[in-house]
Order: sequence, then structure tokens, then C-alpha cells
Amino acid sequence: MIFSRPVHCGSTSLVCLVLSMLITSSVTADDGHPVAIRNWEGQGVTIETMWGFHVGMGINDANRSKLPRKPDLELSAVGVGESKALKRLPNQDKIMIAGEAVASDDVNAVVVRRGTEGKPSTVSVDGLTIIYLESVAAGNVAMEIEGRPSGGDKLVVVAIDGDFDQEQYAAIIELRKPRLLIVKAGVEKVGDQAVEVVSHNTVAVSSGKRAKQGTRIVSLGTQGYQLSKELTTLFAKKEMACKDSRAVFAKLSVAQMNFKPANGTHTPRWNTEHMMGRELHFFSQIYHAVDAEIPVMNLNPAQMPTKYKFAHEDWTGPEEARQTERVEAFTRRFAYLFDGMDLNKKAKGSRFWTPRRLLAQMERHYKEHTGNVVKKMKLEGWPKE
Repeated sequence: MIFSRPVHCGSTSLVCLVLSMLITSSVTADDGHPVAIRNWEGQGVTIETMWGFHVGMGINDANRSKLPRKPDLELSAVGVGESKALKRLPNQDKIMIAGEAVASDDVNAVVVRRGTEGKPSTVSVDGLTIIYLESVAAGNVAMEIEGRPSGGDKLVVVAIDGDFDQEQYAAIIELRKPRLLIVKAGVEKVGDQAVEVVSHNTVAVSSGKRAKQGTRIVSLGTQGYQLSKELTTLFAKKEMACKDSRAVFAKLSVAQMNFKPANGTHTPRWNTEHMMGRELHFFSQIYHAVDAEIPVMNLNPAQMPTKYKFAHEDWTGPEEARQTERVEAFTRRFAYLFDGMDLNKKAKGSRFWTPRRLLAQMERHYKEHTGNVVKKMKLEGWPKE
């Protein structure tokens, strides 16, 4: 599984960001990588993918400065133009033009369409189709969404900016039966179903299998979740250790990443795969237990050097560092799922970790394994480049 770096693109009517995916574990895009949808005060939503791609939809000028970072693509900035397919290959920073639009059912692509006046905008990512009813008149909703592709359990409808009422929301559910319907604040029920009120501005959604069927109806706040002072400190320490680790690996070549010490210890590549895999696995276990839309993701390599196989033997140090950064972003993106947990009691979904111990252990873990790699640089046979 590869999480690509954020992509920056120009104005097009259809932008297809084709993220080259090398599937090397039991977790693939088909298993439903979690996508974060965020609501912002005044107007607009943003979408953040597992690999850090950031799409803004309907963001007004006042809100743009409030975003955690600049969107890689804004639907409001997309004009009339030729359709393009873009991709970023591993070990390359350059975004490449791949030709015509990829198939809309390609789970390894991000397809962004800007609706013309009165038409909904859509983002297709990781097996999901997200319909944003920004400029669609409430009375035309049924007509505009009926017959559109990718309905049912793979569909998300965001309807927060128009003059919608309970009947129109009910019509959306009846016609399309979406996995998730995000409604405007203040709506308490749609038909006989109560609306789930989220106090902060983020909800996770994926295309993976789930036990509970039917449409989840949610209203979102407009402010990001604020971690407690203790969690803020614990996260900051872990992220600083991860940043220091990335700085070491980002300088290494493929030969140096694959260096096998004569003493039989691990390659530098194993160390970074191990650090990344442990964080992703442990945190996704906890997050999954709270919200099943986030799958348990295990990219841990084999523990023993004799059984270990490279996940990506041609990846440079900088690419491995980016992989670690993607996982760090995932952990922070869904940290609101720690809400209400006792930091000193075993977390739900975890075999033995408390939130406090896990965050502290991850800090130590990055320092320990990065230190081990620095020591390997002094061993006989270390590649010069």
C-alpha cells in the first residue's frame, strides 16, 4: 500500500489524480482506506485522503485562511478545460501527465469533477463517490442525483449549504441509499431516524465492509477537535521523534536502505518499515474499535531478519520517509477518536496499550530504531552512496 504525497494542479474541468499503488499487504484500497470529511464555518468542506491529498469544496475567502493547510485542489478554482490524468510515481516529486481520464471505477485514482451551475460536484476516491450539493437548488436534488453512478454503500452525499428540509433529505436516502449523508446543523431527524450530532468538524468514511447497514446521517460542527493539554504534549513529542527520524532516512540511497550488516542485524529499510507499521497498526486498532469506518491496517514486516522481505526494495530513503509522514498524518487526523478515553486505562481495541503509554512508546520507538540505523552507518561495508 502506498500513500502518495499531496498533488498540486492547475485549473481543469476534470482532474484525475492517479496515485500509483503497489499493493504489498493484506490491506488494499478495496478494504476502504479512511477518508476524512471536514466542515468549515460559513461555507465549504474539505476532504483528506489516506495519502494526504487535500481537496476543498465551496471554501469561501474568509474560511480559506482557517484551514490547517492550503488545499491541493479547490473545486471552486476549477474552470472549463481539457480533462487530464495525473500521477506521481514513487521516488519522484514530479507530477506526470498520464493522458486521458482513468476509469471512474479505478479504486487507486482520485477523480474530481466541478459541477456546472446548478449541478453537483463530485470527488471519487478510494472506492467512494462523494457528491457535494453546493449549488443545487433543494427542489432539484432528486432529479440531479437520481441515476448517478456509484450509489448505495459507496456513496456519500454532502448537503449542508442549500435550503434543504427533512423531506428532501429523506428523498436522497430513498433514491440513493448513501453510506453517509451529511446534513446541515439543526436538523434533528430525517424520517424516523435521529441525526448523529458531532460537536467537532470531522467525520471518517470508507468504502470497506461494515456490519451496520443503512445510511448514517450526521451533522458536523465547524471547529476542529481540540486535544487535551496532555494529549497535545504527547502527540508533539511523538511527532518530533518521527520528524527527526525522517530527516535521517531522507538522506539515504536505495543501496544504503538495503544494506545488510555482516553481523546479521536488520537493514535500515526494515527499521523504517517497522516503525511505520507499528504506529499504523496500533493506532488503527484503537480507532477501528471506536469507529468501524476506519479499518485495522497492518503493514508490519516480518520480525526476524531471515524472514524479512522488502516491501519496496527500490524505494529511496526520501520515499520511505514520506511513507512514515503519511502514517503520522493519519494518526493526527483521527485523533478525535481518543475523546473521552482515560489516558491511563487500556484503550478500546488495543491488547494492552493505554493512550499515554502508546504515544510515549512510539516516541521511544522512533528514537531507538533511528539510532540503530545511525550506528549501521559506521559498520564495515556501508555504501558510500
